[in-house]
Amino acid sequence: MNTIQVFKTKREALAISGGCTKTTKMPSESYSLPAKACITGSKLVNIKGSVCEDCYALKGNYHRFAKTIEPLQYKRLESIKNPLWVDAMVKLIGDKAYFRWHDSGDLQSVEHLSKIAQIARRLDKTLFWLPTREYDIVKDFLKTESIPVNLVIRMSAMYKDKPAKLPRSLQGYANILTSTVHSETELTGFKCLAPKQQGTCGSCRACWDNKVTNVSYQAH
Repeated sequence: MNTIQVFKTKREALAISGGCTKTTKMPSESYSLPAKACITGSKLVNIKGSVCEDCYALKGNYHRFAKTIEPLQYKRLESIKNPLWVDAMVKLIGDKAYFRWHDSGDLQSVEHLSKIAQIARRLDKTLFWLPTREYDIVKDFLKTESIPVNLVIRMSAMYKDKPAKLPRSLQGYANILTSTVHSETELTGFKCLAPKQQGTCGSCRACWDNKVTNVSYQAH
């Protein structure tokens, strides 16, 4: 069993983890990693019609303030290797009702996902949402671990206007769901309300809801 490190202040936890992020759209804090470090996304970004072809985390404010944002993202990426990272994130997230993993970036390894699961188990009153395109990492994680009930993993589609196809190894799990991106085709499932709500989630929490099997986002 891992020793639980108690941080007296959030400043101590901040020094370890690099801190959380807050985007204008989201109702919760998140954890931003560099989009350029995405394992699958860095390949998809060069493929026409992929969801990463026009990655929002490589433009807008992410691009405009890159000199400030990118060093912090890379600091967070490195911090995941720190043996105290889980404890630091538990301290920072605290009693928040909702938390999103990776408004930018994605899973890096099975160990990374295992640490996220540890955080969810220790903060069982918080609902966590993890969007990812790292199908193999999730599959390998499930060989030895289970998904906490308060962690929703949404496997993201690779291409716009195409469904997210779950391999058999990822089917049948209550908390493994999907998300898609539509530009022309109206895909099945819950259609993200943000475009009709000035680009914000408002009171919607569909992404965190394991009863919503698919959330479809309008292409940026």
